[in-house]
Amino acid sequence: MNELKDLHIHIERGPYTVQWIERFINQAVKMNLSEINLLEHSIRIKEFHPCFKEAREYSSYQENWFRGKENSAHTFEEYRALINEIRGREYPIKVNFGLEVCWFEQHADEIRNLVLDGFLDYVLGSVHWVDNWTFNQRKYQWKNKDYNHIYKRYFEMENSLIESGIFDIIAHPDLIRCHGLYPDYDLTETYHSLAENAVKNNVMIEMNTTRGRQIGINEAFFSAALAEGARFSTGSDAHCPEDVGKGIKEAFVFISRKLHSAGLQTEE
Repeated sequence: MNELKDLHIHIERGPYTVQWIERFINQAVKMNLSEINLLEHSIRIKEFHPCFKEAREYSSYQENWFRGKENSAHTFEEYRALINEIRGREYPIKVNFGLEVCWFEQHADEIRNLVLDGFLDYVLGSVHWVDNWTFNQRKYQWKNKDYNHIYKRYFEMENSLIESGIFDIIAHPDLIRCHGLYPDYDLTETYHSLAENAVKNNVMIEMNTTRGRQIGINEAFFSAALAEGARFSTGSDAHCPEDVGKGIKEAFVFISRKLHSAGLQTEE
């Protein structure tokens, strides 16, 4: 049974048309995928913009970033109309729609009210902002920062994301490592605790395939998640049709082999 699924694909670089969406679907068929999840970042949906209030006020850099995104955003109604149009058509693979939502703890209720009506197939949660500060956009922004504090807060926010009851998947859960900057303490216990929490709250841990030869989360994190019995999802984080499915087969094989070695079964 083909279980190749790419559950993290962004459609933001094109118009809300059937033709644009079918470019992603056609590529998925070429990559022998069985299921895809097309989505938008929450910043691309106007109804989520109040959730970015503190982030945009944090600095002039972040305010300028927000303004650049604001001008090209869609309403949720426009996104829903596109989804309904695609859902009314037949395709050779399963086509889902969702959102990747930037997690702001102080806006949990607003986020919950926007997404928990059952309309979306998958809701992904991601921590891109640590206490309203964007840690992943530019490495120089880490200058004079307390790495230990940043990592501590990052994983606290990831756990509150998991515990919110809002999300199906936690996206790229070790994104904090993106610039190669690390705390001076061992993260093993942190990884085990988060994975245990994900299992308890039925949230999948994403194996994001965008970072070259590394398949998904780092080895220590994966080992902890495997030991805790976590469920994994696979996502290319594609932002254009050509990148759909990249690394998904490799990630699926990697997960399957690790589960087999541990005497466990892959998800059906």
